[in-house]
Amino acid sequence: MIRHTVSPTTPLMQAPLILFDTETTGLDSELDRIIEIGAIKYVGGKAVEEFWSFVKTDIELTPLIQNLTGITQGMIKDAPAINEVVPNFLKFIRGGILVAHNAEFDMAMLNAACNRLGYDLDWPCFCTVKLARRVLPGLPNYKLDTLAEHFKVTFEARHRAVGDVKVLATVVKNFLEDDEYEIETWADVADASIAK
Repeated sequence: MIRHTVSPTTPLMQAPLILFDTETTGLDSELDRIIEIGAIKYVGGKAVEEFWSFVKTDIELTPLIQNLTGITQGMIKDAPAINEVVPNFLKFIRGGILVAHNAEFDMAMLNAACNRLGYDLDWPCFCTVKLARRVLPGLPNYKLDTLAEHFKVTFEARHRAVGDVKVLATVVKNFLEDDEYEIETWADVADASIAK
């Protein structure tokens, strides 16, 4: 069991927040695999460290996935395997709180990869889709593109792990720094957390 717990009173601006995203071969956490993982660690609203890796897989990338992500078979053929990437990622997130957009998907992919390697991961994570639904009622939808437009952010690289994380960072920064949202501690995002 690899576990990290957070007190309800933990201030989010002081805790390490690890904003992360995965690109995958598909949408099924049991059948599909991670092909890219990217994360940026923020403390006090400032980026302090970055993690990024392609991940080699035996699953052939479909034209749909290649078109969506811009990732080709050739780009991942010499990448490290998941059994190398996951332990390094687990070191990177140590002591932090995970944050993802549509976090149920990313956590399902991460947990499945961990389980296949014999790790049982129990980690605090909150979802910015769930949070945005609560604090920004009335948006047409809660896709990352819509939130980017709402907060006037542009993508460096859409559907690429670090590119998406950089946009997500601006969204999270707005949520934490704007007093109208009243988000200060872990308790304030508990309703948007992803249960194990």
